[in-house]
Amino acid sequence: MPSRKLTPGEITNVVEKIRRKYDEYVSKFFRPRSLRAAFEGRYIRALRAKLDISSFLIAEISAIEELIKREEERITLGPVKSEGEKAPDIADKILEENRKRIEKYPDTPVHKDAGEEVRRLLGALDTLAQESWPELAGALRNTGYSMSSLDMLNLDSQLRYLSSPARDEVPQFLIRLVAQLRKFPRNYSAIEREEKEYILEAAFFLNELFSIIERVKRVYTDLSDEEKRTLDSVLLYVWGVISDFRLKDFKRKKKWQREE
Repeated sequence: MPSRKLTPGEITNVVEKIRRKYDEYVSKFFRPRSLRAAFEGRYIRALRAKLDISSFLIAEISAIEELIKREEERITLGPVKSEGEKAPDIADKILEENRKRIEKYPDTPVHKDAGEEVRRLLGALDTLAQESWPELAGALRNTGYSMSSLDMLNLDSQLRYLSSPARDEVPQFLIRLVAQLRKFPRNYSAIEREEKEYILEAAFFLNELFSIIERVKRVYTDLSDEEKRTLDSVLLYVWGVISDFRLKDFKRKKKWQREE
């Protein structure tokens, strides 16, 4: 396996090869099918965490080939001593570092099999809606960004769509994801797409909110001390979420920029 970066076509081929290897491992050696599902889960988490997919896949295919080799040796030579069949840890260390950055946010039980990044991002947005949004409305009331302004009405609608419970206590934006997670067999590509769309929309919302609060602080210099403290507090929280979930590069493109 080459050490260079894989092309998109090669990535597709390697992923399919790994899946075939797991199918062979499961059927030939009577292993649980959950091993194949576990790989799919690691692959989705690696994509979300923006890991080096080439290195990740090389580690994965080496691992499954090693498992198959051990089983073949066991059948041919009898039991062989080993330290256990461990999944590759190249991706796990980076994933664990990223997980620790977001574990401070509530783990919202939207669905037990939803990605942790989605669950905790929902928790972060729900905290913003419940604890900061009313205070922010008060701090903005004497500015051009009061909650009755078009900008803030749009942001309020986005926040509700992303975080407020709707059908079955699931936010409107996540209803399709939960529907996919309830299907059997699961369509992992569809699940990945729904989770990525949620993270992207949340990033758009948070970056736009951050820009507006920064603009208010720059333009409206006569705000009260309490209003300034509120803006600083919300700004700090929003930037924390953006940083912890690595969302700062995801900003919605606009055809025009509002003039002050």
